[in-house]
Amino acid sequence: MNRRLQEELRLLRIRFSELEQAPEGEWFIVRWPLRTGWNKDEVRVLVQIPVGYPTSPPDNFYTDLDLRLANGQMPSNTSPNQVIAGQQWLQFSYHLEANTWLPHADVSKGHNLLSFLDGVGQRLNEAN
Repeated sequence: MNRRLQEELRLLRIRFSELEQAPEGEWFIVRWPLRTGWNKDEVRVLVQIPVGYPTSPPDNFYTDLDLRLANGQMPSNTSPNQVIAGQQWLQFSYHLEANTWLPHADVSKGHNLLSFLDGVGQRLNEAN
């Protein structure tokens, strides 16, 4: 695992009390509180870290397979039963435009895993 990724995971640990990561850093999982509109109060969120990161941003994110809208319907733009790390996940289609992802050599000055999670949070706040 490279130095940048180690630094970013350290920053994630500061923000999230629980962080699980793959031994080689290819994914991480955090617990995310949910607003009304969902069938749960909290969900696990998995993010895969692509080869070529940080030049290549993460693409999509995954939640617990049983996450549904409060009315029991499947969230929009999702695909169930994606297997990662030996578990099934619900995949949310979430893509960043190439020109909106601007990492910097200094982790604190450009886009990073925390800023990606900010976008994940916005999507989860939509509850649709």
